[in-house]
Amino acid sequence: MTAAGVALLFSAALSVAARAQATTGEGTMDLPPLAKECGEANASTMALPNSARALATTKKLKILAIGASSASILGGMREGNPPLLEQLLERTIAGLDVEIINRGVSGELAGDAAKRLKVEVALNQPDVVLWQVGTNDAFAQVPVEEFQETVGEMVRWLKEHNTDVILVGLHYMKNLVKDPHYQAMRASLQHIANTENVPRIGRYEAMEVLARTLRENGRRDPGEFGSSETAYDCMARYVARVIAVGLFAKAPKKPAGH
Repeated sequence: MTAAGVALLFSAALSVAARAQATTGEGTMDLPPLAKECGEANASTMALPNSARALATTKKLKILAIGASSASILGGMREGNPPLLEQLLERTIAGLDVEIINRGVSGELAGDAAKRLKVEVALNQPDVVLWQVGTNDAFAQVPVEEFQETVGEMVRWLKEHNTDVILVGLHYMKNLVKDPHYQAMRASLQHIANTENVPRIGRYEAMEVLARTLRENGRRDPGEFGSSETAYDCMARYVARVIAVGLFAKAPKKPAGH
């Protein structure tokens, strides 16, 4: 993977507002750094109120990662070191102690993950959940309405139980670009994120750009997003930025009557 290719991948990975720094009551906080090969990235300004509360009261942040390939958003673990995501957050926010619990299960559907999430939240009481969801449901031809109801209800349940959530979207696959069901699932996840005011990391969009760039340069398309160590580490840096900004962003006002 070329540096230019990765830069394009991660520049398109999130459809979020541009922001270079997170503002706190005491000044500004530099965001977690991006490696040169990751390119420039914007950070979501959506608040993570429960995580912010944990930071303010205990200086600890417990992250639960769940989904078929949750390891790909945590970054490489080398020579017994903690995941890169954990390292980045602790370096960025002085005194912060991060704990990551990885509960990813290959091939799991949203409905099964939702059931497990309730158990994991009860057992571990995380401050924020990183949920990779949608790809397996699309492959299994789960009805879009059923998927949307399942994920939407789970997001609301997490909020009610004082847990923030960041959704990580579907994989990009060239043979599914015109597949109506797959694309409907993508749109459904985006709708959930917009409706529930939670961050969504657009994995599909990032890979689509990278695949097109590689084809234009006469190179073979990548098989699947997150298939290289470089991509894993760049995604961890991206997620770290979303979390860091979310810790200090103001929560959006609820609509009247909500």
